[in-house]
Amino acid sequence: MTKIKRFSHSGLYDPFKSIIKIMFICGLDITIVSGIKNIKSSSGFKFIYQKFVAKIWMIFIFYTIGSIVTVDIFAINLESVNRKIARRSVDIAAFLIWSIMNVKRNDLFILLQEVQNLLNMKNKEIPKVWILTGTVIILMVPFTAWMTMTVPFQDEIDCKLIVKYYSFGFDYVKDGNNCYVLVILTFFQKFSVYTLRTAVTVNYIIICLSLRNVLKTHSELGAKMVADPITKVDYAIFKTYLQTHDRIESVLKSFEKTMSLPIFLIASSDFMSVMNGFARMDSINNLPGYKLHIAKFATTVIFISLRGIVSFLCISLAASDVYEASKYARDVQKDMLKRILRSEEKIDIRELVYLSMLHNTPPFILSAWGVFNFTKGLFLSAFGSILTYSLLIMHILK
Repeated sequence: MTKIKRFSHSGLYDPFKSIIKIMFICGLDITIVSGIKNIKSSSGFKFIYQKFVAKIWMIFIFYTIGSIVTVDIFAINLESVNRKIARRSVDIAAFLIWSIMNVKRNDLFILLQEVQNLLNMKNKEIPKVWILTGTVIILMVPFTAWMTMTVPFQDEIDCKLIVKYYSFGFDYVKDGNNCYVLVILTFFQKFSVYTLRTAVTVNYIIICLSLRNVLKTHSELGAKMVADPITKVDYAIFKTYLQTHDRIESVLKSFEKTMSLPIFLIASSDFMSVMNGFARMDSINNLPGYKLHIAKFATTVIFISLRGIVSFLCISLAASDVYEASKYARDVQKDMLKRILRSEEKIDIRELVYLSMLHNTPPFILSAWGVFNFTKGLFLSAFGSILTYSLLIMHILK
């Protein structure tokens, strides 16, 4: 008996609801789609809330730019300008991700529907553990980032220095209250920077794994037909098989078009965070005057670096799995084509041209805005570049 998938009021399957709610809190409401008339999604509260959060994001980016100019670039300290910009790239990327995802929210809504339709067609569903784990990660990443900036700093002097950094170098807080203000400031800063980007990352990985499963299920069906000598494989059956594959590939293209730019921003900022972390940790041993200052931020630096490595690794592996599944699908199609050509079935010349074009079509590969493609070897190449950069910095400092 086929399971009936339950859909929410917005037309999306229930497992997506928790992630969609988190994105809504961060100012990204994908349920507001033209052609969808719904009382809940068009309520006055949601509209006012989204406008309010949009203003918060605008204040956030102006504050970030102002702090980069006044505190980071023109401040006289031992950090280079490039390292300062790399450190603030996460903040800038957070705003850009919010802006781009708001422009693409209609496309994201349609994409999630198309993914769910493919899963229904193959009688598959998204495992609940994926959604549960993803939701926990989305909440834990900003919480951990917040804790790394509050727990190590319990001294009033240290708190005062950090609060002054967030206040453009001015001292607005009374002595004795700086640590309380630091807790509040870092809470909003870390949750605004990390929550939405983590939600987009988790959503991207879940879609990758779902499309990989759909491709594998469809390819296994074709492989069984090829392996069974009794099963008839003619052009009509092959054409129907290809039509289903074309539908899957159409969703993959929509996925690439919708998510390639946001995932490029996430992956590139993760890459810069890791390089910045390596450079900062190396500064502890090579710059004596800088050692005490950096050592206090060791927990934060380690967290940022590890988060960047894990995030980039998960994105690369999930996206490369789609490429591997697409390669397997092409291999199965070629085996089916060989079986048809070996048979005595007569094929029209136009059909033969179509099959020939199919034979030369490369597997589908996801990319980060076309800048780099996600394959199995990408992570090793990226990690090698980070090590090379770190060794170069160490050599220069020594």
